[in-house]
Amino acid sequence: MAIITWNKAYSVGVEELDKQHQVLITIINKLFSLYTERKFGQTDVEPIFKELMDYTDQHFSTEEHYFQLYNFPQKEQHTSLHNAYRERITNLRKEYEEKTNEQTLFAVNNFLNDWWIWHINNADKKYTEYFNANGLK
Repeated sequence: MAIITWNKAYSVGVEELDKQHQVLITIINKLFSLYTERKFGQTDVEPIFKELMDYTDQHFSTEEHYFQLYNFPQKEQHTSLHNAYRERITNLRKEYEEKTNEQTLFAVNNFLNDWWIWHINNADKKYTEYFNANGLK
């Protein structure tokens, strides 16, 4: 069972970024599966957290590169959202390492689901028209 299922409504109009969002959703769904299947107790969740954090950094770096390249007017605000996410997921990861329980993994999954759905549909879609107008599709 997936917590997030990719559909065209999530597209930001830039193929590279859409593909990266799809990979992120796949990683998030791995964590969610551990929760729903109650396998987190016997599974090392650390590699999934690492994969999520590493790939998120790669994705944010890609977006931030385009912000600079095309001088996106809202680059500072958008980058601050990225930084707030990094801080929050780092804290949730530490909390999970300390407690390793169902409640903490549920909180992690809720945060990831809410944040990514909101971020893609609101913050990321603000750059679609701007990037497309600059030839990035």
